[in-house]
Amino acid sequence: MVTSNAVSGAVQVTIAILILTGVAELWMLATSVFLLGVASVFFQPASQGSIVQLVPAELRVAANAVLRLPLNVAKVLGQALGGLVVALVGPGWALAFNALTFLISVFFLASVRLPQPIKNKSSALLDFRIGWKEFSARRWYVIMVVQSAIVVLMWLVGFQLFGPVVSHSSLGGAFAWGLISGGFAFGLVGGSLVAVAVRPQRVGITVSLCLAAQALPLVVLAFIAPIWLIVVATVLAGIALDISIVSWSAFFQEQIPEGLQSRLSSISTFGQLLPVPIGYLLFGLLSRYFSNTVMVSLMSGILVVAALVPLLLPSIRQLRLGQLAYGPSGTGEENPVPDVLAKNTKSEGTA
Repeated sequence: MVTSNAVSGAVQVTIAILILTGVAELWMLATSVFLLGVASVFFQPASQGSIVQLVPAELRVAANAVLRLPLNVAKVLGQALGGLVVALVGPGWALAFNALTFLISVFFLASVRLPQPIKNKSSALLDFRIGWKEFSARRWYVIMVVQSAIVVLMWLVGFQLFGPVVSHSSLGGAFAWGLISGGFAFGLVGGSLVAVAVRPQRVGITVSLCLAAQALPLVVLAFIAPIWLIVVATVLAGIALDISIVSWSAFFQEQIPEGLQSRLSSISTFGQLLPVPIGYLLFGLLSRYFSNTVMVSLMSGILVVAALVPLLLPSIRQLRLGQLAYGPSGTGEENPVPDVLAKNTKSEGTA
């Protein structure tokens, strides 16, 4: 995490210097942003694995919600603050300020001491093979990752790509889209608070229903509903999404052995994001032949189906917090997976 944010801060400094000196070219910015993406993807898996070492099991739902609360508040305030800084001092200095926040975070992260550091002396290839074996052995996990991959694709393309287009053509442009995006961000904040208070236990049902709720903004966008109704839909979708993230994070930390969490998190993130660029290209091409209403309606339908179909499986409906880990078959039988895998991975020098 320290290295990731240090590299990200350095890249942001580079971008700021390029813009402030007036020598920035498109290829320079594209290369810098590529490096920024490479650095940032290492942060989340490492963060996921560290929570288990810092927080007792009974407090992880609340801990995940508390961690997401300032993140979601920043999503609300960040856009407004960023716009204000750009207006006052220009984009170069705004990026310099952004770089400073990364470097400050390095100071705080460096002060964190994990009680039981995970030492890994194996090769990256062996790590991947072990991680893939453990990932594919858990049917319930594979199903939920596939579910998430389809939902994320439909949401990103439907909301992030087609949403601004619909806003520009039918809702009044940037101001309307600002209200819609702000509503979603406020919903994320509300979802963190709800997750702390409610702490849902039926993870399979909770995640599936909350992901299905992401179709609400797409439906009202498709049929050009009044702006207030679209904002309400995005608020509800934001609340549902954050509840699902908090619930799933706590379940993942409970069910996956400590030495495998970062590896499996990396694999699942890769699987969720791999279809996204292909989806942008495919649906962008299809938009030449079909109206925005047809396209967004199609994506909302696919999203709902992908979110709810896993509930047809008893093994998914039975996923819940506070039970012994599920066996690799995903059938829900009691199986002390963490203890068994911890012994196996220690013998291979990977935990």
